[in-house]
Parts: sequence; C-alpha cells; structure tokens
Amino acid sequence: MKHIHHIIPKHMGGTDDPSNLIELSVEEHAAAHWKLYEEHGNEYDRIAAQGLEKIIGKEEIRRQVISEANKGKTPWNKGKKGVQSGEAVAKANSKRVWTDEQRKAMSEKLKGKNKGRKRPDLAERNKQRKGLNIPRDENGRFV
Repeated sequence: MKHIHHIIPKHMGGTDDPSNLIELSVEEHAAAHWKLYEEHGNEYDRIAAQGLEKIIGKEEIRRQVISEANKGKTPWNKGKKGVQSGEAVAKANSKRVWTDEQRKAMSEKLKGKNKGRKRPDLAERNKQRKGLNIPRDENGRFV
C-alpha cells in the first residue's frame, strides 16, 4: 500500500503541487514523519508517525491534534462571569433556603407530572414465570 507524502509539509508552507508529493510505503511514510519531528520538533509530525506505526489509534490521534491546536488559547469560559461549574451550582443550591410559599408553588406546578407507569413487583413476576424450577424463598428471591 502506498501513501502520498508532502516533501515540504503543509505546516511548513508546502503545497499540494505534484512536484511536492512523493509516493511512500507506510513504513517509509512513518520514518519520514519521525525524521521531520526530530529535525523541526513539530508535534503534528510525531502524531502522524505514531498513527502510521499504529502506536496510537484514531481517537487518540484526534484527541492529540485537538489538544495541540488549542495550546496557547484561552479557554472559552476563563474570566467570564456567570459561568459556573456543576460543583459550584450544586454548592450554591445547597445553601438556598426555600420559603413555604415557594415550596407550595413548586408543589402545585409539579402536580400531575412524573406519573410514570408503576413497575410490577419483580419478585412476584419471577414467581409466575413458566419453566423456571429454581428454588425461591417466600419473598420470591432465589435461594
């Protein structure tokens, strides 16, 4: 199986021009990326070489490429007001004190909701199953 490799990598200004492309075997392609990584230290070449040698799988390649692309960038929520972690929200809610009026209003609002189908007693159902001659106690549990 042959791979197409950029002689001058795209991340170093190379193009898709046919004069910049070469056909390599998988092993040669991996070796070319290792050489580029050793010479220039670009993480994308290391990731490509490890992927070609099956050292890392597709998901790990994706994770590492995304991680590399985000290096040096400020997280979207850094310094933003009103953006809280789930832990912070839980802590804030645990300190909340509800008035009787608020409790009553919530109770009224939720009436009639969450009326799902009631689950049958599993022990009773299991007792009635045909073809099972497994000993059970008086509660229907296996002995």
